[in-house]
Amino acid sequence: MEKIILASASPRRRELLERIGIPFTVMPSDYEEVFDSSPPLDQVRYLAEMKVRRLHSLHPETRKRLVLGADTCIDLKGRILGKPRDRSEARRFLKEMSGTEHRVLTGVALWDGSTQHMQVDAAVTTIHVAVLDNREIDWYLDTGEWEGAAGGYRIQGKGSMFVERIDGCFFNVVGLPIRLFYGMVHAQGYSLL
Repeated sequence: MEKIILASASPRRRELLERIGIPFTVMPSDYEEVFDSSPPLDQVRYLAEMKVRRLHSLHPETRKRLVLGADTCIDLKGRILGKPRDRSEARRFLKEMSGTEHRVLTGVALWDGSTQHMQVDAAVTTIHVAVLDNREIDWYLDTGEWEGAAGGYRIQGKGSMFVERIDGCFFNVVGLPIRLFYGMVHAQGYSLL
């Protein structure tokens, strides 16, 4: 199989593809992630697709390749939490998630250049967060792990200590639902095995 183009600068998505042995090239899309009032699940699907389409508009040679775009956000009671702008916003996110549950949504778009077909889907994982006290939140913020992470935490790192339970795909929370991705590639007629 020819190398997939990953339209994302996410180090987590790169790590996940490397772990499963997928040959890929990184060509980050510069599509600006702007959230609006439409349903969060629709938004992550749309943003994933637009990342691929933006890459095509800037690099026409990508239209003949297999291109993967993804977008992840936190849905907290119908409100989207993206990446916190600063420590203060990260603190607010963690306080709001404390003792409650939220959904991690990842939209995945896969463009098949050989058939000119765009496939778009999404994964949903529910995270149950323990009650966090101010000391725990301060400690976590001091780690810096919250920077660049949707919702202000990383489940694959120190943030895992605050997660009581997850319902759904762990890899979705990291940034790429592997089983969904595998199914999409298989549906396009490619084999990863």
